[in-house]
Amino acid sequence: MLFKISEYVDVKKKAEQLGFDIPTGIALLPQNFDIATSKGQLVHESTTQTVRVLWRQNGIIETALEHEEDKIPTVAEKSLDWVGPTIFISALYLSQNSTLVSLAIDIIANYLADFFRGIPKRDRKIKISFITETKDGCYKRIEYEGPPEKLRASIKEMQKISNE
Repeated sequence: MLFKISEYVDVKKKAEQLGFDIPTGIALLPQNFDIATSKGQLVHESTTQTVRVLWRQNGIIETALEHEEDKIPTVAEKSLDWVGPTIFISALYLSQNSTLVSLAIDIIANYLADFFRGIPKRDRKIKISFITETKDGCYKRIEYEGPPEKLRASIKEMQKISNE
């Protein structure tokens, strides 16, 4: 299991700069949100739509970044790994709705258990990023790379960071 923590751009400012709504709860960000200079440069992971559908089916309400008319293309990476979307969770949402955050991650973890069914555990690997903010308003990226069974540990990492 590997967590890599790094600085991230100010999500609110970047969303405004690109002409998007400011995410206030849980949202899926395009993979290159931090470096894009225009909407046309943005791309989502191919798994983004799957996560959106799973959340919707389970009552998780995403505060979508893009408007309905904004069509952000997806990119499929050729890999044996499952590459998840970048998930933004505001500090306020994390502190007030920690059970919903746990549920959102559990939904993904349960999906991955089915996704990897029949594949030996040593060959199961996922990559996913979480963005959250600290108490002082900075943003951090938590990149997780490892077995799907350990994905739930990312919640503790987010809580530690949001309390910084």
